[in-house]
Amino acid sequence: MEKKKGRVVGLDVHPDSFAGAVVEATDPAGARVLSSSTRVELERLEQWALRHTREEDTLVLEASGNAFSVAMRLRAIGRKAEVLDSHRAGKVGKVYCANDRVDAVKIARIYLSALSPIVWQPDEKTLERREIFSAYQAVVKESTRAKQQLRSMLNEHCVRLEKGFRLCHPNALTRLLALREWTPARRMLLQQLHDTLVGARTRRTLLRRHMAQEIVAEEALLRLTRLCGINLITLYGVAAAVGDVRRFPHSKKLVAYLGLNPSVSQSGNFEGSGATSKLRPCAWSCLRTWTSCSRWRCRARARSSSSPGTRTTAKASRLPWTKRSSFRQSALASSPSVFTRLFCSSNFCGHTT
Repeated sequence: MEKKKGRVVGLDVHPDSFAGAVVEATDPAGARVLSSSTRVELERLEQWALRHTREEDTLVLEASGNAFSVAMRLRAIGRKAEVLDSHRAGKVGKVYCANDRVDAVKIARIYLSALSPIVWQPDEKTLERREIFSAYQAVVKESTRAKQQLRSMLNEHCVRLEKGFRLCHPNALTRLLALREWTPARRMLLQQLHDTLVGARTRRTLLRRHMAQEIVAEEALLRLTRLCGINLITLYGVAAAVGDVRRFPHSKKLVAYLGLNPSVSQSGNFEGSGATSKLRPCAWSCLRTWTSCSRWRCRARARSSSSPGTRTTAKASRLPWTKRSSFRQSALASSPSVFTRLFCSSNFCGHTT
């Protein structure tokens, strides 16, 4: 029986324009381009989609800065929109011919070949949290950069600060100007650097306050604050990255999405585990808090005759995946919260391992 052909619409979206290609096929090899459009103004997206596409068509675009917003606009007019992983999709292309039409057709063929995974499209609340978290990361970098520039300028003029001197204090500029004689140009530079540092610190405080208010207002997030090693910023970042946790059918899916699971390295007869760069800091954060985990660490450290840090951390990094129920039960008893049950228990969302 011949498989019915479907239509896929590839969209190559730019900040102010886009290109579209309507492709009909059941596989990428037999894809046939029915029509294409280039350099269409982005403001005419809905009008173009209603004219050239159908309700049963699948509109595909590559993940970019405005991809989620474009997909939301298409869903509002009754169209099905999918977003492809830009990292995987970018590896497929033709070097000798690269234009908007070819890229639109390429996006449709990539979707048909399933070479690039489909990206989960977050809801409006998750998008807002990602914007807040991204703004916080940017303001932290700005604050650190301004502080280091200010310290570098003071060091160039052999100005040593006393212990406990806070450069971000509003009265710090007056004290800095009184340390030595400054030329008018250097006074201006000091004032600019100090104003930048104080402004960044103020915005950082406002963003932290906003994140704290959101966590307090949501009971599910507030419960996670009882976990050891989870502070305000980490918790808000996890909530912004994960979104609705119920979209994961199993706890292993969530662990892999966060990058906390050991990677697999297999070739021929060799089979082993790869690096766990994100897992080891999590293990240390867990062990630093005085719970059943840290008490186990002290006992293991006392028994170990070799380097206590390496063996203990390596052993602790494997604890969430161990089959020994004694540790899992003790961890659940010491911190009965959502994420502890998530990583230490064998039950998640009604699924049993």
